[in-house]
Formats: sequence, structure tokens, C-alpha cells
Amino acid sequence: MKKRTIEDFGNQWKIHGQLNEDHWTSDKMFRDHFPKTFDFSIFSGAKVLEVGSGSGRILQMISRYNPSQLIGIEPSDAFENLRVNTNTLNNLHLKNISGSDFDEKEIDVIVSFGVIHHIPMPDIVIENVYKSLKVGGIFVMWVYGYENNKLYVLMQKILRIFTTRLPDFMLDRFSFLISFLFDLYGLISKMLFLGRLPLSGYFENVFSRCGRNEKKYIIFDQLNPSFAKYYKKSEVLTLLRKNGFTNIEMYHRHGYSWTALAIK
Repeated sequence: MKKRTIEDFGNQWKIHGQLNEDHWTSDKMFRDHFPKTFDFSIFSGAKVLEVGSGSGRILQMISRYNPSQLIGIEPSDAFENLRVNTNTLNNLHLKNISGSDFDEKEIDVIVSFGVIHHIPMPDIVIENVYKSLKVGGIFVMWVYGYENNKLYVLMQKILRIFTTRLPDFMLDRFSFLISFLFDLYGLISKMLFLGRLPLSGYFENVFSRCGRNEKKYIIFDQLNPSFAKYYKKSEVLTLLRKNGFTNIEMYHRHGYSWTALAIK
């Protein structure tokens, strides 16, 4: 399953690996993952590592805060695409290995956005993250949330029976069509139900602000991988605690996903 998931993302980045300057790559999108009280100065002058760098989108976001060193870990065979997308970033080191295999010490900040929920057995990755941080270092993890998404998760599970078997080019077209239905749902939620429908906060603050290609990619990203888990808050806390973290802050992003801030 791990090998297949890595292959899925390698193929995915080859299709959706281009980065456009819009809300999807903006600092506002990056900050949207964090609670309002978060101090972004922790990235400045810091040694920062990202687990699962994909297309390089998050690396570009972090680079705006001028870290002293930036390390990107990406195990898929779309590694060359990552290299091209990030060739203008200063002090960047890329490694074509998995989150369980990198060997770094005294890291100030480790981030992983949208990755851990695609790892069938994440403990070995979180354990490696903990070992790699310096004392007082922080791990920032963003994952899909289960709370408030039960109906969506059920519908997605049914869809994924078919979409995980589709050729990527067909799923790409299907995702493009579905993106318009998502737009309609967001509009109905905002205009007729005053934001009271499930995922309303997400559609208003995230999805609706992205371009069409990025909307298509968001859908593709959820329907394509062989493994995807929607975490309950208690499951996030358990995962982090049993691998060493005790000082943990949880942020329920727009009521649909979880950002965990864990200090070693």
C-alpha cells in the first residue's frame, strides 16, 4: 500500500505539478492552516524540513519567511518536477527519500501538510520526526478531519471504489467536471443556507478562492490516492503522543481538517 500510494502521487505530480501564482500558492493560503495566534517568525532564520514536498508548493510558501536552511523530502518519481519548481529557492536541499528514512538532526521546524493522512502506517514517520527535532523544536502537521465530514467521507469512499481504478487522464477530466458541482454547492450554501451546510467554511474560504486548475487538483487529490484517512482529533493526539510529543495544540481549520502544533 505504501509503495502504491507513492506511485499514485508520483503520477499525480506529473499531471498537476505546475505551480501558478494565485491563492493556491499564496501566503494567505499558507497562514490559513494555522490559528490566528501562531507566531510565523519561527520560520525566519530556522532550519526547516518538510515531509512530503510534492510539487514544492509549501516549500515556496515557507521560503518567503527566509529560513536559514530548507530541506524537502519527497519519495516519488516526480522528484525532478519538484526540483524544477523550486530551483530559484535559496538554501534548499532536496532528498528523494521517504519520511521514515531521512536522517537529520537538530531541526527547528518540521512541517507536513496533506501527507500523513495518506500514509497507512504513519508511526515510523512521526517517530523519525520527533528524533530529528531539536529540543523545543516544533512539528506542524495538517491532515483531513473526520468531524463534521461523516457524510462527505461516506460518499467519497463509495466514489473511490471506482476513481482509484480510473486511468489518471480520465480521473483528471472527471475531477474537472466535479469542480463545477462543488462551485454550485458552495454558492447554494452561501446564498440559500447562510453557510450552515457541511463544509461551508471550506468552500467559502479555500475552494472558491482557487483557480479552476487548482480546484480540479484538489478533487483529484482526494479521489486518486490508494490510501486516505480522515482523522478524528483523538486519533491525531494519540498518534503524536505515542511517538513522544506531549505539548500539543490542535486547530480545527474551518471545521473540516486538523492542524496539530507539537513541540518536542
